[in-house]
Amino acid sequence: MAVFSNHAAVGSREDLQDVIYSISPTDTPFMNSIGQGKASNTLHEWQTDALASVNMSNAAIEGADASTATLSATTRLNNQCQILQKTISVSRTLEAVDKAGRKSEQAYQLAKASKEIKRDLEAILLSNQIKDAGSAAEARTMGGIQTWINTNGDFGSAGVAGSLGSTARTDSSEAERAFTETILKTVVKEVYESGGDPSMLLVSPGQKQVVSASGEYNSIVEPKYHRHPRYRRCPRQKAVDHPNHKTSRLW
Repeated sequence: MAVFSNHAAVGSREDLQDVIYSISPTDTPFMNSIGQGKASNTLHEWQTDALASVNMSNAAIEGADASTATLSATTRLNNQCQILQKTISVSRTLEAVDKAGRKSEQAYQLAKASKEIKRDLEAILLSNQIKDAGSAAEARTMGGIQTWINTNGDFGSAGVAGSLGSTARTDSSEAERAFTETILKTVVKEVYESGGDPSMLLVSPGQKQVVSASGEYNSIVEPKYHRHPRYRRCPRQKAVDHPNHKTSRLW
């Protein structure tokens, strides 16, 4: 007896879920941790100041005339404001037809573009890109953090630090070194002695496995998982698996 099957039938409805699953990483741990401000010019400026060195001879004679201390000016720094953009164009027909997973194609594409720009900005902030004022034919660029760190770093035997956003960091020509607790502790100590309070360690996924697997880091990074599987916390340090970078840097 011949059986009429689905292979021969016409009109079966498609089975397409009314949802779109995002499979790309969207974490931006560095940008989330540094906060934000407002710029009123394309050249954003700020000032820094430092205390005088400790004076162990700071003792005055009772009743003596007060002497005038040697004062120093503040340091004025700046960085350029960079424009990031992603333009979308959706036809009215596509916006009007029935679609799976989203009601408005324009709203969906705008939300997707916003996430992509956010990832772009995270990568730029962590980059070795120098600042540039640009011109009518060239876009302005901001100096990435690697161009600002000129102290408190371990650059190998021949590496050269960046400077003030206008000089890029130069990598050492020596063979790639293994990431060790000694390197980490050296930089953390330098940062602390310079007045910093390091609380986050950004590494690549590969280096995150090194930190997680080795017991030698336990004195710095406590081996307990935060609710989010990408984070490992202790009272003073946090190791963050950075999805958008193939190499690790010590900040």
